Amino acid sequence: MVQAEIFCRVLKISFKNSTGTSFTMENHGEQFLVTAKHIFQSAGFPSSATIRLIIGTEYQSYDVDIRYPENPKVDIAVMKLKIKRCLTPVYENGYSAEGLVYGQDVYFVGFPYGYDTILGLLPGGNAPIPFVKKACVSAILRDDERTILLDGINNPGFSGSPVCFKKIEANEKTMKILGVVNSYQFNKQPLFDQNDRRTDFYIRENTGIIVVSDIKHAVQIAENWI
Repeated sequence: MVQAEIFCRVLKISFKNSTGTSFTMENHGEQFLVTAKHIFQSAGFPSSATIRLIIGTEYQSYDVDIRYPENPKVDIAVMKLKIKRCLTPVYENGYSAEGLVYGQDVYFVGFPYGYDTILGLLPGGNAPIPFVKKACVSAILRDDERTILLDGINNPGFSGSPVCFKKIEANEKTMKILGVVNSYQFNKQPLFDQNDRRTDFYIRENTGIIVVSDIKHAVQIAENWI
């Protein structure tokens, strides 16, 4: 099951016309905010921006600096507030896919389809409890990005969600965050008219393959933040 320290660090993010999920990450005593890079695509991937996060029960605006991985294929953005503060409590989570085993269950946590307005609230606070979904580790690609593929169903709004797990046969008290949800693999399915004739239109069928960027890219950005 997903533990409280994951729930409590996940925040709904909005930027211009894009919405998704973000989560906090600590490195050397500083707190960063991580999400999917494509949330900033409409603005040409700016180096600074004003984002909105649901804190309590309402959106609040924050000015942030933004960094992206050197590899343009990695769908991760790391933010740091211009005015230093912690957005969420600090926990002792690990940020690594080390110990991940093929076929094991993992979880991702986020805000699909704008459900944040009607979700239950975290105990002791006003923040909405994010959705939890389970998947299993299907594959790790042999590429420079070390892309991780999961077997599960991703939905719009989960972009930027943390993927968490615990090592098998390990007595760890906290969960590790292994990566960031960025998309799902789709398959083009043609549409037919009322006479069963194939048209030029198609839908993007969700294949159940979730594409995840390794958290190591976010850690590297935080380590080298200037």
